[in-house]
Amino acid sequence: MLTCLRLIPLSLLGASLFWLTTESVCAKPPTLIEMKTKDTVFVGKSIAHNADVCWMMDQSGMLSEVSLKKVTSFRRVASEFQKLPLNKMKLQLQNEFGPLYEIISTRHYLICAPRGKAKAYGGVFEDLYESFSHYFALRGNQIKAPEFLMVAVIFPDQAQFFDYCKKEGVRAGQGLLGYYHPHTNRTALFDQSAATALQDSDPSLGETQLSYARVSANGKNMAEALRDTMIHEATHQVAFNTGLHTRIGENPRWVVEGLATTFESDELRSHTGGSTRLLSRVNRSRLIWFVNYSRTRREKESLRTFIREDSLFRSSTLDAYAEAWALTFFLVETQPARYARYLKSISERDPLEEYSADAREQDFKKAFKTNIRTLEVDYLRFVDQLTAELVQQN
Repeated sequence: MLTCLRLIPLSLLGASLFWLTTESVCAKPPTLIEMKTKDTVFVGKSIAHNADVCWMMDQSGMLSEVSLKKVTSFRRVASEFQKLPLNKMKLQLQNEFGPLYEIISTRHYLICAPRGKAKAYGGVFEDLYESFSHYFALRGNQIKAPEFLMVAVIFPDQAQFFDYCKKEGVRAGQGLLGYYHPHTNRTALFDQSAATALQDSDPSLGETQLSYARVSANGKNMAEALRDTMIHEATHQVAFNTGLHTRIGENPRWVVEGLATTFESDELRSHTGGSTRLLSRVNRSRLIWFVNYSRTRREKESLRTFIREDSLFRSSTLDAYAEAWALTFFLVETQPARYARYLKSISERDPLEEYSADAREQDFKKAFKTNIRTLEVDYLRFVDQLTAELVQQN
C-alpha cells in the first residue's frame, strides 16, 4: 500500500515520479518538496505531472515547469506545504522593486506601486473582485477563494513597465497597456498619464506568449485608460485564481478574453440581478467594433472555427476581441447556468493533455446543448437586436 511518507529506492527520476504519484492519491495535504536541476532549485508543491514534467507551485503562488529528466536531486523539505507569510511576501516585493515603491496588502491583493498611490489602486482591484464574485454568486456559481494574495504591480511610466516586460519574457509594444501572466500570477501595468499617446495594440502582441494583454479599441483619456486596463487585467487575474480558468494547460482564447471584455462594462459589474435594461450592460465600444466586423469582414458561419481555434486572435486581434465579447455577452445573458458549467468543464480538464479543436467543439456543444450553426443564428440575431436598440436610444 502506498503512503505519503515512504520513498522506495528507485532511480532519481523513478523516485520523483513515485513520490508525486503517491502524493496524488493521498488525502493528506501536499508536502513541501525540493527539486534541483543543474541550473535551478525548485521548492514548492506539485500541482500536475506526467512522466516528463512536473508543474511546481512555490510558496508565493508562482508556477514553474520542471523537466523530470533534468532533475539531479529530490527531497521532501517539510511534511506540509504552507504559503509564504505576508511579511515575507512584502519583503520580497520590496527588495525586488526598491524603496521608491510601497507595498500594501488588501483582503485579496498585494499592491506594489509608487509611494502614495498603492491604496487608491488597491481599491479598484478590490471593487472588481467583489463585483466579480457577486456576479457569479447571483447566477448560482460560488467561486472559490484565491489560495494566494494576488500581486499587482503598477509602474510610474511606460519605460519601466517595458523593462519589466523584458525580464518576464513578454513582448512589449506601444499599444501594450498591461497584462496578467498565469505563471508569475502577477498583473503588471503602468500609469498611462505619463504616456504621450494611447494607441490600439499591435495585433501581434500577446499571441505567441502566455500572458493575457489588454487590447484597446477606445480613444479614452489616460486616466480612463488606466482604470479600464486595471479592470480588464484584474478580471483575468481573478478568473485564473478562482478556478474559472486553469493556470497551466490550454484555455480557449475567446473564453479568457470574452470574460475580461464583458467585465469592462461598469453597469454589468454593478448589476445585482434586478430588471435593469440589457442595453445598459453592453460594452458599447466592443459592440460597435463587432457590428462593423460582422457586416464587412466576418465570414459566414465562422462561429465554429472561432470556437475550435484561436487563429483570429493572431490575424485580426481587435476583431477577435470584439467577437469574444459578443459571444460571451450573449451566453452570459441568455444561458448563464450553462455558461458557468462550461467554464467549470474547461477548468477541470487535465492541464497536461492537448486541447484539440475537436475537443473544444465537443465541450462547447455538450455545455450548451445545441448545434453551433443554430446557436450562431440566435447569437447574431441577439446582437442585431442590441444594435437596433442602441441606434434607437441615440
